[in-house]
Amino acid sequence: MKYDEEQIKRFNQRINAVPMEVLLKKNDEQLAKNEQEFTSLKKSLSEGKCSYCGNLLTHFSDKKPCLHWLLFEANGVKKKHLPLLFDIKSYHEIEAYLRWVANTVAPMRNINDLTVEKSDSKVFETTIVYKNLEWSLSCSTGDMEGHKDKYYGKEPHYHIQIKKNGMVIVKYADFHIPFNDFDEFSFAVKDNKLDKLKGGHLHGAGMQTLFDNATLEEILDGMVKADDESTAHFHMDTIVEADEGTTISGDDLADLMEESNRTGVPLSKLMRNLKNVRVATFIEPGAGIPEIAKRTPKKR
Repeated sequence: MKYDEEQIKRFNQRINAVPMEVLLKKNDEQLAKNEQEFTSLKKSLSEGKCSYCGNLLTHFSDKKPCLHWLLFEANGVKKKHLPLLFDIKSYHEIEAYLRWVANTVAPMRNINDLTVEKSDSKVFETTIVYKNLEWSLSCSTGDMEGHKDKYYGKEPHYHIQIKKNGMVIVKYADFHIPFNDFDEFSFAVKDNKLDKLKGGHLHGAGMQTLFDNATLEEILDGMVKADDESTAHFHMDTIVEADEGTTISGDDLADLMEESNRTGVPLSKLMRNLKNVRVATFIEPGAGIPEIAKRTPKKR
């Protein structure tokens, strides 16, 4: 996205003039507010209510668009109504809401924003799952620049796909959703254009945040063995090699396998207790992590 460099320069001048202790206090206040809002969202969803408009999730009025429309529980809400919401909510507001909703069920595992699974041609590709819903957000380099030679999508924009019960109810091609001024500011933060503001997710963290910030040991410490591989959040391959002049006891390996089955501690973690060996563990997203829903080229 192209930025207004002069505007960014003026903003940096203003924020650099603010004492660091004031900025840290504001940051702490915002974190506390976010914690309160996430708790309120989780409670409201459990009660079938929207924490933003205060109405039931089944409430619908085309005069008052609300983020809870994206849950498709509102009576009468249809695909044709979504532009009313897109007109007043930025991409970053919509994405944050969907991330928070997904994380009310379990942190990170229902949000696939892994860069290694993103297409090279995409600026971002994210798939988010909540109960029977799946939202996928996508923006290519061409989308970010705008399709100047096309009737639709001349401005920088993104696309959304929504599935309910496995069926596509909103297709990527249905909407070219323009970014707004808040999006431009948010992208500038993410791209480190602002000196003292850094982007990131806390309650909206996905799998990429986990891999960016957790060590292998921290990931292993939080793991338990999955009963069903299709629901596993991670897939691990472990290579064990005995030190020169030593061997690996088959009895020791059998004991570790029995302990893993009994305690639920992953075998990859238990193998690190073996003596005189070198252990290498490779972690990948498992089958239980939602797959990024790719955009397919339109057929002529």
